[in-house]
Amino acid sequence: MTTQPTPQEIATFLKTQADMFSEGRIDDFMAAFRAIAPGGFKVQDPATGPVQEGWDKLEALCRQYVGWKLVVEDVKVSGNEAVIYVRNEGEYDGHPVCVHSMEHYIFGEDGSLLARYFHPMQ
Repeated sequence: MTTQPTPQEIATFLKTQADMFSEGRIDDFMAAFRAIAPGGFKVQDPATGPVQEGWDKLEALCRQYVGWKLVVEDVKVSGNEAVIYVRNEGEYDGHPVCVHSMEHYIFGEDGSLLARYFHPMQ
């Protein structure tokens, strides 16, 4: 039987995973996701897109944003769901970029995690 993480465990995870990513600790980042979601990972990126399943999807997102710094500016947890407001600092087309995003996480009873990413309109 898989148990869902507590609201405090969710909040701590969401803050520390961004730090690990920003520090380039991708192995630790992936391990943290696998530990909190032993039932698997699903993602909607962008949030209106199709649900994609598999750890390879998260690894692909990591490769896409190597070198970016993620700063979690706010975390809200309600039961098994959470949202975070993130400042994303990186480089795009050779120019420094700072944009904000919202991320919605749903922790399933089966130990799975669905991450939905809301990016600035393009």
